[in-house]
Amino acid sequence: MSTSHPAIDAWTRWWEQLSRLKAHLRRVRVTNVDSSLREEAKAAVQFYFREVRPSLEQLPLQADYVQYIDRIVQRLLELSSSTNRKSTYLHTIQELFDFRSYAETGIEIKAASRGLGVTLTTATEAAILKTLGQILPASALSYKQVLQDLSDSGRTSFRGTAAELREVLRELLDHLAPDEEVLKTVKLEKDQKRPSMKQKTMFILKARGVGETGRRPAENAAAAIEESVGSLARSVYDQGSLVTHVSGTRRQVLTFKGYADAVLGDLLEIHK
Repeated sequence: MSTSHPAIDAWTRWWEQLSRLKAHLRRVRVTNVDSSLREEAKAAVQFYFREVRPSLEQLPLQADYVQYIDRIVQRLLELSSSTNRKSTYLHTIQELFDFRSYAETGIEIKAASRGLGVTLTTATEAAILKTLGQILPASALSYKQVLQDLSDSGRTSFRGTAAELREVLRELLDHLAPDEEVLKTVKLEKDQKRPSMKQKTMFILKARGVGETGRRPAENAAAAIEESVGSLARSVYDQGSLVTHVSGTRRQVLTFKGYADAVLGDLLEIHK
């Protein structure tokens, strides 16, 4: 991430540590982790509790998100305190990577709601751009435009940005879950002409073997984007409150983007 807020800076450095640790673990051909890697794991744990966690509380990040991360990091500390298998380390670290998009969603929403003026250029965004560019280049360009729109302090409307963000997700869902395939597994509601974003997300993740609990956050986020962006596009604003409207709409789109990044991260498997 690139921003002036200390919470984001600390978060970025911590993920760099975890990425190096993960790479080092994968590289060694041992069953049990040796002392040097155990020290590297301890260093990552210490950095989290000394630097990352206190700065996240300044936002503050949603309490249950912090508690979830705390539990996994505590488990990593316990592993590093004695001899344990490499596979156990990798499984524990992967739990953090799996949760990363949702935590970053929380950071974006909190930063925006508190008026911190934080424009996130996250590692997740970079990975989405790269991976999406390999699959759907046009959608990657649309996502890049969304990032540019949100960083433009002089922009006077964000409703088009919201619609473009929704279409990026819709195009990926259509690519990974064509209507004709999804319709073999779901029944449409009355007046529903095609599968919803939530139904397509469920279809994809279920096909990958993701359980109901693991699917639920992405499914709910996809539904929220579809419903909320449509509502925003239909809304009418009083010209007399234009400044308030522009600021409020930008915060809404940042919220949508946080949800979209989480879903795109899951669909593109960028943290696997």
